[in-house]
Amino acid sequence: MKWITNLYNAIENGINAPWASKLILSFLFLFALLLIPTLLSLLLPFFRKSIHKNKVYLYAFSTGFFIVLSTYGFLKESLEVSSGIVENLEETHNSAFLLNVGLVGGGILSGLIFAFVLKFVISHRLNKKLMVSNKLSVFSHQHSHNNHHHNHQHDSFLNNQEDKIELAEDTLKQKVEGKLKLIALLLLLTHRIPEGLLIGYSLNQLIPGQNGNPGDSALTTAYFASLILHLIPEEMIFYVRLRDAGFSPWKALFISFLGLSLFLPFILIGIYGGDFVNEYLKSIIYSAIGGIFLFTSLVEFFPEFYHEFFNKKKWLITIIFLFLGVVFSVIILSFHSH
Repeated sequence: MKWITNLYNAIENGINAPWASKLILSFLFLFALLLIPTLLSLLLPFFRKSIHKNKVYLYAFSTGFFIVLSTYGFLKESLEVSSGIVENLEETHNSAFLLNVGLVGGGILSGLIFAFVLKFVISHRLNKKLMVSNKLSVFSHQHSHNNHHHNHQHDSFLNNQEDKIELAEDTLKQKVEGKLKLIALLLLLTHRIPEGLLIGYSLNQLIPGQNGNPGDSALTTAYFASLILHLIPEEMIFYVRLRDAGFSPWKALFISFLGLSLFLPFILIGIYGGDFVNEYLKSIIYSAIGGIFLFTSLVEFFPEFYHEFFNKKKWLITIIFLFLGVVFSVIILSFHSH
């Protein structure tokens, strides 16, 4: 991407401060990267009824998309980095095999364990906390006016103890499910770490006088386009998931924008210190993110449409969207070359 090198030279000639030039370049690149996804996201609140009605198709598309992104994307990237380490070390065949298993297999296992802990341990603690604090407050709560306190109960419409228990369970279930919707978003945000580091490191390679050959940079025009394209379905699933969690349309949009901003700190780390990122660590991070994405796809998104009651036509459309996600992800990842 010659234009990035030219842009950096223009900035550097104007201010004569390499550290500031890198900072400005990072902001400008991030602006260019997020412009189209952000503009498209601004339209989402105006189509909330249509999105809500067809969100099962988005979940199906996202499941296929993220499964391929996990396996054909992050795990493949991890294996390529690991194989590069083996070639440089000139290890024997058996040693190379063990190194790949350790880095890729160990990374995906750590990612799955992390996702499992985040999903089930936090959800278990959240369930217990809500049970203790909210089960009785469904029916009775306290009002305070200056120095006067009184209890206000809502039991006139409940016929018996079973009705009370059932209402409490339904209310708690809704509260818990709403909060648990956010776990999938936390898991998805983890991939901004390696992606931001890679972008920052690649920008650093395109800067004259830095370590590395600009021709070796992973940041090509095709790869830049693929980054933009893969952010579009990500933003849509973020928005839908936040709406399912109970956020208002515009608040959901604002939070999704904050999620996009997480790219910035890791781009800065990559552009200032990317040369110091260990290849072993890169391989483990890529495979760990692959494991997290695989978990998120199968545990968070797949049940959203698998448990739906479909007629034959809607089920067929859902399957089509599932494989459209697969194909779209493969096409995007095909832009990436080494």
